Amino acid sequence: MTIEKLQKLDLSKVQPEGLQTAVKELLSDFDETKDKDAFKEIAKDNIEKVFLLVERMSPDAIVKEKKKSAKEKKETPAKTTKPPKTVQKELDELSEDIKMCRLKIKRFNEEKRKNEPKKPKPTRHSKIKKHFISIANLIPPAHKDNIEVQKAAEKVLLKAHRGIMNAYKMNTIRAEAGEKAIKDKYDAMEEKATK
Repeated sequence: MTIEKLQKLDLSKVQPEGLQTAVKELLSDFDETKDKDAFKEIAKDNIEKVFLLVERMSPDAIVKEKKKSAKEKKETPAKTTKPPKTVQKELDELSEDIKMCRLKIKRFNEEKRKNEPKKPKPTRHSKIKKHFISIANLIPPAHKDNIEVQKAAEKVLLKAHRGIMNAYKMNTIRAEAGEKAIKDKYDAMEEKATK
């Protein structure tokens, strides 16, 4: 049983509501996780249980590969019947299993993060540089091809960048790196405009 089978379900036809919630929770957990293979391994039993319940309780939710023509399709309103007590009990147990599965995945992700090297914090210089480049990205679409507007904006940004670096009494070598990044950004924009 794979998560792909759950993804192909027509969720609007999954009944009772508790089962529909269980399917949605599994799918959202799968979408949010970074390590899809680990999730499939950890949640394998729960995926199987949920899909078997769907097969038993809402077989019409399983989308068939063969598509029907528009005339053959008939909309049937979803029935909101109360599930039998045995099914409700299974859903409650399944809900507990899903909670345990989420805890396992959370622990797995925490362990994985501990073993990964930590990213160094960005320096003040690089943050300032990124902000100025992001301002360069805000050029209005109407002026993206206007080289005179680009040159004027570049001049203003370079002057402001130099002023900020001087006011903060920051290293001039790093300030030059920021200016170079701004110039490179505008050079690329001018090159794109002239093509």
